[in-house]
Amino acid sequence: MIGTQGKINQLLTEPGCEHNQGSQDKKTKCKQQAQPGAAQGGCAFDGAMIALVPITDAAHLVHGPIACSGNSWGGRGSLSSGPLLYKMGFTTDLTENDIIFGGEKRLYKAIQEVANKYNPAAVFVYATCVTALIGDDIDAVCKVAAKKTGIPVIPVHSAGFVGSKNLGNRIGGEALLDHVVGTAEPEHLLKHLCYMILWRC
Repeated sequence: MIGTQGKINQLLTEPGCEHNQGSQDKKTKCKQQAQPGAAQGGCAFDGAMIALVPITDAAHLVHGPIACSGNSWGGRGSLSSGPLLYKMGFTTDLTENDIIFGGEKRLYKAIQEVANKYNPAAVFVYATCVTALIGDDIDAVCKVAAKKTGIPVIPVHSAGFVGSKNLGNRIGGEALLDHVVGTAEPEHLLKHLCYMILWRC
């Protein structure tokens, strides 16, 4: 799992926050984590979904039990004048057998099904508490599925127990930085560069 404790600690550190500068009180610091099972502040999974669901032409696939997807889906909107794929809730709907024997095959099959049926611009795969605890390697599955489908498949290590909704926002942003930003140039930018080069000649 890429979201190691060191990476999580790095994401929790906010040197620019007024609460972290000079304060010795742990309760006022931004590094304060919610206790597992606590309802306040949401979870990292919810925060990652909030950060990434506004990408409307991508499919958002929740790798976990149906409750993870069902409890939060449809609560967030997005402005879109085109694609409405973000309004569809995709989940691997893990069962007890998947939890015992692993859910990687089910995840791979779900990615293929979403890619074939909806042809999204990308697929975001969200880890949940259950899949993080059983040790499913979503990085490996996403890599193989991306090769097979020809669509970017982006793992989001957003197990709810790693922290609060705020941390989840940052985990979602990190997934974009690690797997999306810098992977391609916008088509219109290349056209403008070609025109500029031709004009100078």
